[in-house]
Amino acid sequence: MSRSDHTASPDMERVIDFLRRRNDALDSLDWDQDLVEDRILDSVGFVEFLFLLEELTGERIDPKRIDAMNFRTLNRINAAFLAGKAVP
Repeated sequence: MSRSDHTASPDMERVIDFLRRRNDALDSLDWDQDLVEDRILDSVGFVEFLFLLEELTGERIDPKRIDAMNFRTLNRINAAFLAGKAVP
């Protein structure tokens, strides 16, 4: 499901803004775009990204319990962390 044409929540807007700031050449993001494969979210920015998600959720994210698949797309990030739903 692509959500590039939908309005994002304020929290997801902050996620998108974070990713755009780290990628100057990035014009748009599709919600199903693979952020890792396309090098939009890399290992250098990942720690900062975790801090952002912790700030947005108000909860600590235990690095030992991270499922890397939950960081691959905006849809998965939203479902796993911001919409309160676990991704199957």
